[in-house]
Amino acid sequence: MKRTNRIFTVLIFIFLYIPMAVLVVASFNTGKNITVFEGFTLRQYAELFRDEDLLALLGNSLLIAVLSTLICVGLGTVAAVGIHNLKPRMRKAVMSLTNIPMTNPDIVTGISLSLLFVFVGSKMMGNDNSLNFGTLLIAHVTFGLPYVILNVMPKLHQMDSSLTDAAMDLGCTPMQSFFKVTLPEIMPGIVTGGIMAFTMSLDDFVISYFVIGFDFVTLPVEIYTYTRKAIPPKIYAMFTLLFLLIFGLMVAMNLMQLRSDRQKRSKRAVSDSKSKRIFKRVCAGLAALALVIGLGSFIGMTRQDKTVLNVYNWGMNIADGSDDTMDIIAEFERQNPDIDVRYSTYDSNEALYSKLKNGGVTVDVIIPSDYMIARMIDEGMLLELNFDNIPNYQYVDEIFKDPNTRTYDPENKYAVPYTWGTVGIIYNTKYVDEADLAQGWGILWDEKYADKILMIDNARDAFGIAQYLLGYSVNTTDHDELLACVEKLKEQKSVVQQYVMDQIYTTMENGEAWLAPYYAGDAMLMMDSNPDLAFYLPQDQGFNLFTDAMCIPSCAQEKEAAERFINFMTDPEISGANMDYICYASPISEAKNYMEEYLAESEVVYPPTEVQAKGTAFNFLPEEVSREMDQLFMEVRSTDTAEGGGTEDVIFLIVLGALAVAGVAFSVSSFVKKVKRKTKK
Repeated sequence: MKRTNRIFTVLIFIFLYIPMAVLVVASFNTGKNITVFEGFTLRQYAELFRDEDLLALLGNSLLIAVLSTLICVGLGTVAAVGIHNLKPRMRKAVMSLTNIPMTNPDIVTGISLSLLFVFVGSKMMGNDNSLNFGTLLIAHVTFGLPYVILNVMPKLHQMDSSLTDAAMDLGCTPMQSFFKVTLPEIMPGIVTGGIMAFTMSLDDFVISYFVIGFDFVTLPVEIYTYTRKAIPPKIYAMFTLLFLLIFGLMVAMNLMQLRSDRQKRSKRAVSDSKSKRIFKRVCAGLAALALVIGLGSFIGMTRQDKTVLNVYNWGMNIADGSDDTMDIIAEFERQNPDIDVRYSTYDSNEALYSKLKNGGVTVDVIIPSDYMIARMIDEGMLLELNFDNIPNYQYVDEIFKDPNTRTYDPENKYAVPYTWGTVGIIYNTKYVDEADLAQGWGILWDEKYADKILMIDNARDAFGIAQYLLGYSVNTTDHDELLACVEKLKEQKSVVQQYVMDQIYTTMENGEAWLAPYYAGDAMLMMDSNPDLAFYLPQDQGFNLFTDAMCIPSCAQEKEAAERFINFMTDPEISGANMDYICYASPISEAKNYMEEYLAESEVVYPPTEVQAKGTAFNFLPEEVSREMDQLFMEVRSTDTAEGGGTEDVIFLIVLGALAVAGVAFSVSSFVKKVKRKTKK
């Protein structure tokens, strides 16, 4: 039985720590492919420490973690003492309420806090920028506080209550009794709770994502946007350092608990004065760290001599100086020394819309897609542009100014084109018979490639593919046609490996999947990493031809600076340098003169005019139709099938669950036998 338990424990630890081991090894790999170790290097760590932006984000995360931990430790300790002194029934009720932030799903907590902050800030206090550093700090304290309380409470229960009574009998005030007697006894619980609060804060993404503003971004939120391209190896180095930090804290926490238990068993207590000195030093160290980080971040956030311009764009959708490209933001700030750009990212048009619609943030430049621009114009969410401040608009090709093609902004009042592109099929030439491409979009339903097909996890694009295949308009509002598309997408589910957005990069580049619909610019990036990949446009059936454009939302506070930024991005040289990084087509023909030749001449990036004519743009659909489409796509995603990749997932979960149950059964059985043996003795 002991051997079985040990084997099972070892297997569990292997299962938990193999991903971490892969990550650590990848951080020292000279190559970019994590499946092949090409050689040992420290270059990733050197690049990491040269990246000021990433280090600044790490500083932000440490600042919020330290400050929230200090607040949680102070409030949690006082709260635990108060709860401990309540009557049993009341104590039980309060502890149940205390557990809610931990048991509540993070996404529910995040959305709830976001709505609360926006309501209080915007509606009650009239503050348009109600999501900021303060709301982020409150959110982290909210979910960190219960961990401190739950770690301090057992220490209070274990403590002999007569000790405090004896101290007060000997002349101590209640406050002196707390610091001289109670605090040293519960110190292990305080430290343990503080470490847990710190690690939870440093790690948090979901709650932070919903309550964060544009003035202060944490590392986990920013790193999420890196999934839009192949993750830079320096990020593996960052992950490794964070893992080692958390692992070190956990080891320290357990060693401290062990030391405390040993002292109690040997009846050797730490003296009051020594405990007090240790407590003061810990608090002073944490406070000093928070002060240093806080001052640095605060100085960086409050440079009053510059105009702060908030730019909100798709993740990894602007050249940042990596891969020998121009650092666009740095170049703009160099040419406009009176402006400080704060750059934030989103992962979908819907996420952008939701963030602005809910309120609580101010942003000056956004770059949504065509159909979302039309929606935001219809709802009064955009400001008209002053084209006197955008003289470079003259370089935009006339076709992008033509009301017949510019249906999202026919009067040319609200938007300046940023990029354009197509949605087609990415396929692996090693495994896909090119003759099968004659099926067009139908190849994504071909059982020959079952479990090697990825499907785009976006309702509008997914429905668009089904509509092209069925011969419907991609801008249909007909209920029966939408239902027919649902049935068609359900038919496909049995051959789909998974529904993806940015996860497509790794899966297609590594050959784990062979077919997927996606955007042309992203296809170019994947083709650079894996030369076996190619891109196909189903011209006979049709395809989506989209435009992303720069706009100024109605919540903007720096409209003139925003127009200067838009003018800068419309400069042919800047646009060309930017396209070299993101691999999309520029709406400015002259930008080709500043692009890499292989991109400027690529028919994936710039399809011939006769091919472009076969593409169609998504129009803005009425809100009720968009909502119905989203709900129907959720129905498709949640539908079970008897075939395909879903079966393997279910079998895997069943096996994993069986192993877990077996492990618990073994542990319980072993424990019961030990108790019986002790009872017999």
